[in-house]
Amino acid sequence: MLVELKKKEFDEFAEKQQHNNFQQSSYWAKFMEKDGWHPYFLGYKEKEDILAATVLFSQDTKFFKKRYFYAPRGFLLDYDKEELLTNFTKEVTRFVKEKRGIYLKIDPYLPFHKRDKDGELLEGGKDNTRIVERLEKLGFMHVGDDFKRNMVQPRWLYAIDLQNQSMEDLEKQMREKTRQIVHRNAREGIQIRFLKKEELPQFVAIMKEVSDKYHTLEYTNHYYEDLLDAFPKDALKMVVVELHPKEAIASLEQEIEAQKKSYFNRAFQKDAVLHMNEETYQKKEAQQEDLIQVLEEKKEAYQTVLQEHGETILLGGYFFILYGNEVISLHGGVFEEWKNLDASVTLHYEMIRYAKEQGYNLYNLYEISGDFREDSPMYGSYAYKRNFGGEVVELVGEFDYVLDTFLYSTLKHFFPHYYGIKMIRKEKL
Repeated sequence: MLVELKKKEFDEFAEKQQHNNFQQSSYWAKFMEKDGWHPYFLGYKEKEDILAATVLFSQDTKFFKKRYFYAPRGFLLDYDKEELLTNFTKEVTRFVKEKRGIYLKIDPYLPFHKRDKDGELLEGGKDNTRIVERLEKLGFMHVGDDFKRNMVQPRWLYAIDLQNQSMEDLEKQMREKTRQIVHRNAREGIQIRFLKKEELPQFVAIMKEVSDKYHTLEYTNHYYEDLLDAFPKDALKMVVVELHPKEAIASLEQEIEAQKKSYFNRAFQKDAVLHMNEETYQKKEAQQEDLIQVLEEKKEAYQTVLQEHGETILLGGYFFILYGNEVISLHGGVFEEWKNLDASVTLHYEMIRYAKEQGYNLYNLYEISGDFREDSPMYGSYAYKRNFGGEVVELVGEFDYVLDTFLYSTLKHFFPHYYGIKMIRKEKL
């Protein structure tokens, strides 16, 4: 039997589900209500037990007395239970029809094929083709394609499984250059910090530059204010990465002193201890002199930065949602002026560590295109995320259940703005 659930009742069920996600929560519903979406919390019960549920959003069309319906990243149920999926689908579509629905859109948070970090299919890995076929048999149309980005939400993600792995294990999976950047940045005073709500303008400034750089619409204060208002305090994190030039200078001075000491000692040890011939000795001396020179130049550069920008410099930041078993990196970036410092590498490394320490199972770097050709427009984003280890996640995609064929054909390309977790603009209503 299909019933409307109370918000608390729905959340308690949702949080226990294998495919739970923050868009299937009363918190996200509160946020989306401010954009004109009406949420229904539907549950399928046997006696007093909830077996399946979904948040179902609806919005009226502008010119017809009918509605769009969307269950973002829903349904929440065990998709392997065919009878349950069948019964729940029938009940939900009946509900949508009674509410004058044109069609129902779903995009389950359910992997399609198991893939590795290169996007290659893993032999013997999980394959949910039968569930896609089951949904089609129930009347859903599988819409959208693999990587043209014409769907409401991304079908391809990049994520790192944190389960049963130590931080040392996770580091080993990262590319060597990534580990080198992390250790270099740690020595040179680059650190992350969690912003407080009153520091929101700092984060919005970062996102404005990101939107200008990538030609997206402007992120606004109201978007973040509404998110912060809708979710529990600990579920959202604005994380910035900062440079502390004084620490960088002190670290470089220690390294220069160590190199000079080594240089001095080698002259007394080359014969008795190191057993170097003259050619090897001269080569080592030249290499160390070059290194000292590089360190001195870097120190001078940081002294200039200190004089011009002060003791703490904001380099960039990312916005995270922590829900269920995962930490999701929604969006973010670094200021163009400081991109050569690779500060975002430090930020993600430290947030992977944070996610691990807090007991989360997945670190979700979020959207990639699914087009793994090196000349594809979004290949750079994928290549960057692959530096941290992890694997490609291919979701089953988007499905439409049509109730009004004529209006669906007319309006399917005008699905109302649903800004998902890649929300790019939100004005105050």
